[in-house]
Amino acid sequence: MNKSFANLISLVFHPIFVPILGVLAIANFHLIVAAKLNAQPKVMLVFMFALVLSVMPLMGVMFLLKKYNIKELSAISMEERSRAAFSLFVIYAFVAWRFDGFFVHSILKLFVVALALSSVVLAVVSRYKKVSFHVFGWAGMLVLMFVLAQTNGESFVFWVLTTLLVTGIVATARLRLNAHNHSEVYWGFFLGLICNIAVYLILNGRL
Repeated sequence: MNKSFANLISLVFHPIFVPILGVLAIANFHLIVAAKLNAQPKVMLVFMFALVLSVMPLMGVMFLLKKYNIKELSAISMEERSRAAFSLFVIYAFVAWRFDGFFVHSILKLFVVALALSSVVLAVVSRYKKVSFHVFGWAGMLVLMFVLAQTNGESFVFWVLTTLLVTGIVATARLRLNAHNHSEVYWGFFLGLICNIAVYLILNGRL
């Protein structure tokens, strides 16, 4: 993998886009109860979550890059990475609280709660150790796909395998760019898995 392609992979599969991809996955596999929503409100709901969960964090990242004249997020200090992760926690926690009435399926709410709790764990860990945000985010997406697979059966295996492949490609790209070493990539993957699995196992049926 050359560096130009690795840069493209890092941009296209940036973790800032994981939330809207998760929302779209939940919507596309009919886990939002169709009987409660006609087509227009469903589109509006997806657009709302896209705006709040992806566009707002993206604007925050762009502000951070411009303010500190940073060309690569992996170049910021661990304290700054921790602050960035905590900012994401604030956004996701606000959505989980303020938009509670819009979660017409429990998995959608669990997904947003998982985003919030994962972000705060990432904020704490990032104060002491650098981990890959990219791989952390895609590990969370992989857990969501497994959860959806439990509901949709064998027809969803393809998407689980595709997400696993993307996670591997993203990890390879981050290593190729020297943005992280192997330890940071592995830590990002396992922390992402553990945080998200814990949310779905412990909070499922309790929210």
